[in-house]
Amino acid sequence: MIKQSTTASVMEFTSFRKKEDITEEALIAAVLDFESSFLSKQEGLVLDCLVKGNSGKYANVMFAKDMASLKQIEQQAHSDKAAQHFFELLDIDSVDMAFQAILKEAFETPDHFSCVEYGTFSLNNSGDTDSLIKASEDIEDQYLDRFDNTKAHFMGKVEEGRYSEVTLGRTLGKTKQICEGYRQEHICQPLLNMIDTQSMELSFWYLIA
Repeated sequence: MIKQSTTASVMEFTSFRKKEDITEEALIAAVLDFESSFLSKQEGLVLDCLVKGNSGKYANVMFAKDMASLKQIEQQAHSDKAAQHFFELLDIDSVDMAFQAILKEAFETPDHFSCVEYGTFSLNNSGDTDSLIKASEDIEDQYLDRFDNTKAHFMGKVEEGRYSEVTLGRTLGKTKQICEGYRQEHICQPLLNMIDTQSMELSFWYLIA
């Protein structure tokens, strides 16, 4: 993991599988080289890390100060040796990249966390962006902030009509438990009621590099 700043306004979440003949050790080594040789020189980078999911997939999670910085990093990576080596280890057909604008002013990335909860969804006809942000603020104030496990939380906009909810947690087990508690918490019901349940995709990932 590399962290060069604190405040971010965008996040990239790119999930993938490694090629079958590539070991996890080789993947981690490539990511560390990618971070030290390339990302450390990118002024707009806030934080980057590699996480792994229970499905055997991996994800690169990158925070940047703005969308222009994120796009510039992506463009410059195409001509960087360390970046290209990292990309060569991936099963290209499995790569799924999503950019999201963080719907929270002055979002601060934490210094320490070990897992990422990543959910994407669409809203039904009962919700809009403003009501989503309000529901998120209420959940943070009256539920998530009760736990020292919650290191950061935000809603993001992936594209028109598609949103994300992201939590950075201290441990994987506690983050899952808190997420499952949404169904029992009255303050979480406005959010759950405005989500199109058929569109919901939720996954949990733990930090490996």
